[in-house]
Amino acid sequence: MSAKMMAPVVIMMMMIVGVMKVSCSLNATTNLTLSAVLAPDDFHLSWAFDSDQIVLEARVRTRGWVGLGLSSTGMMAGSDVVIGWVDSAAATHLVDAHIEMDRSLVRDASQDYKLVGLSENGTHTVMRVVRALRTYDANDRNITEDTVRLIWAYSTDDPKSENVTDVPYHSAATRGSKSIQLLRQGFPTEQPLPQNYSTFDVVQSQFLIPPVETNYVCNVMQLPNLTKKHHLIKVQPLVQAGNTRFVHHMIVYACETNVNMSYINTTFQCYSSMGATNHPSARCLSVLAAWAVGGETFDYPADAGYSLGMDADPKVVMLEMHYNNPQAASGVSDSSGLRLYYTPNLRKYDTGILETGILPNIYHFIPPKTTSFTSYGICNTRSFVTANSNDTLQGQVSGTMNVFATMLHSHLAGIAIQVRHFRNGNQIGNLGRDMGYDFGLQETRYLNNLTAVLPGDQVVTECTYRTTTRTVTTTGGLGTMNEMCLSFLYYYPKVNIGLCRSMYDITTVAPVMGFTLNSQWPYYITSPQAFFRYFLFEIYDVIPWTEQLVCQVESAARNATQYVSSLNDLFPILSVEKIPKLPTDPTAQPCSKFTISTAKGSAPEMNAALTTLLPVLLLHLMGTALLVA
Repeated sequence: MSAKMMAPVVIMMMMIVGVMKVSCSLNATTNLTLSAVLAPDDFHLSWAFDSDQIVLEARVRTRGWVGLGLSSTGMMAGSDVVIGWVDSAAATHLVDAHIEMDRSLVRDASQDYKLVGLSENGTHTVMRVVRALRTYDANDRNITEDTVRLIWAYSTDDPKSENVTDVPYHSAATRGSKSIQLLRQGFPTEQPLPQNYSTFDVVQSQFLIPPVETNYVCNVMQLPNLTKKHHLIKVQPLVQAGNTRFVHHMIVYACETNVNMSYINTTFQCYSSMGATNHPSARCLSVLAAWAVGGETFDYPADAGYSLGMDADPKVVMLEMHYNNPQAASGVSDSSGLRLYYTPNLRKYDTGILETGILPNIYHFIPPKTTSFTSYGICNTRSFVTANSNDTLQGQVSGTMNVFATMLHSHLAGIAIQVRHFRNGNQIGNLGRDMGYDFGLQETRYLNNLTAVLPGDQVVTECTYRTTTRTVTTTGGLGTMNEMCLSFLYYYPKVNIGLCRSMYDITTVAPVMGFTLNSQWPYYITSPQAFFRYFLFEIYDVIPWTEQLVCQVESAARNATQYVSSLNDLFPILSVEKIPKLPTDPTAQPCSKFTISTAKGSAPEMNAALTTLLPVLLLHLMGTALLVA
């Protein structure tokens, strides 16, 4: 890596992964079962890992130096890097280094990357290195199951020496970054197909890719008209030959019955008209299948499948295609998509996807310019019943869910998500966790072990956000600049509930900010008098947010009563919950030094500050159209 500043290109992905963990001793002959394309045709990465180490192999189209790095942000500053090359005398060189915040390249005192193999031919350099997952070197980043920003670069030239100041600069086209999960675990993906199966291709039809860098295109189509129940058992990506560099990700969403059918077999911009009545982007929200660059075929567990053909099963789906065309190439036609494999040979269990977390709404808010703000949603499974009584697992009560995979979801401000699993008030594990979450890498990840969620267990979805670059309050909603906090649990056998989301009681959070609200939606302000009958969400952006107030609001929301809505096929089931006591986290943010009582005591000062901002508020509202539903 050069000591000069390198502006990385963030390559995003959304895919389903599931690969067996490597348990063999890592060496020069280790079979590298995991791979990713960092730059099409130019930079290919393969790797394997065990419980202690990881081996990485970069195969790069160059005869100069090759570099890899680990970063928390995708930027070069603060990253942990390794650089290798073969010089003109065929001698090999490897340097373990890091990049300071001023973007200077510094050789590490402890050389923790070990060279396994380094060679070049007439066109390529191949570098294989091994490193401990945890080195206890302050200049190295630990490698965990969280998403990491992998940075990469290469040059056509070799350094003159192993002095890092001699590392020549690369071109703008030979560096970048990619969010990736290096320590992938789970079931093997490929399973044999039954003799009796059919396929249905959810694909584009010779769509002309626009000459723009980023484009989201959707297509709505009807699934086959099945006269009896089938099981979806496999999803295979179909990327048109030659279009790998354009097709970024593909997602198939199941649509509600009231989706606007005029969109059937039409292609449209996915999020351009979400306000229209029954627009597919607002009515097709349940993920049925997904793929992204580097993704593989996804197989359901051998004894379970996704039900198709029954009255309650999806009849219409929406295909979302994300095209990446940074060179603005024109005249490129694409017919990529996903192939669904389904069979009338039913497996033992129906799978389900439980959506849980925070109900998207305008009273879920994240203050601006915060380094860390955490929100919580809760689901209590006490009312869960197995949808088909014949599907109840032997030895387990009706309503038990066996979770095998999880997909985590927030928007651009999200930086960490975990799904805490509680039983009898105590956390017993996680059903998903990514403390390096990236909106551009939304994967359905297999759990290490099949995990039983029993009726009465609580599932807490916890999302942490960072809004340091935002000057206005972020609110919950469907838009990309709004926020969400959701987890999708893949499990079997299917239960009677598909949605289980909550929202905290805003009337108990508002007093921390110096306001009293009425007790009914949409919760207008009753005091102080200067803001009488304003809605709280109308004045988010005139509240004088301080670090102390941000922490107090976070704490108040965590401790507030949660209103939970669990939705089955007939009617919602409403309940009232509290977030259980969370285990002590030594890495927690420093909000614990502030208490809610201090905020209550400072309410008069808060009210006075807000009253002085009333003219600003009036100007703000004059230019804002607010709809309350």
